[in-house]
Amino acid sequence: MAGSGGSEVRTPIFSGENYEFWRIKMVTIFKSHGLWKLVEKGVTISDSKEKMAEGSATEEDDEKSVAEHMRDAKALGIIQNAVSDQIFPRIANADIAKMAWDLLYGEYHGGDQVRSVKLQNLRREFEYTRMRDDET
Repeated sequence: MAGSGGSEVRTPIFSGENYEFWRIKMVTIFKSHGLWKLVEKGVTISDSKEKMAEGSATEEDDEKSVAEHMRDAKALGIIQNAVSDQIFPRIANADIAKMAWDLLYGEYHGGDQVRSVKLQNLRREFEYTRMRDDET
């Protein structure tokens, strides 16, 4: 139905390939839900735990903390649902969205050295690509 206005965005499933494309799509999804800063920076640990220990925590502080943890759980759920069953065990022990995001980033993004080696391999493959005798 045109114009039904469904707000659910279909998350792309990451299977271990094309991490950069998947990451860009996921950042856009998180931004559309207002969760990107939470994924990027992590759950802010406010003074509410210290105040609770002192007995001076207000109900408002507690409600804000609960709301933020619920938003983090939503973001973590989005990440968990956006990875294949083969990738999921790598993030299964992550308690917060930032932890899961950072685990995937560290494993699949790679540093400058890793990208440089991948680029060298691609160049080598390209240079040694030959047409087979049975190809036209």
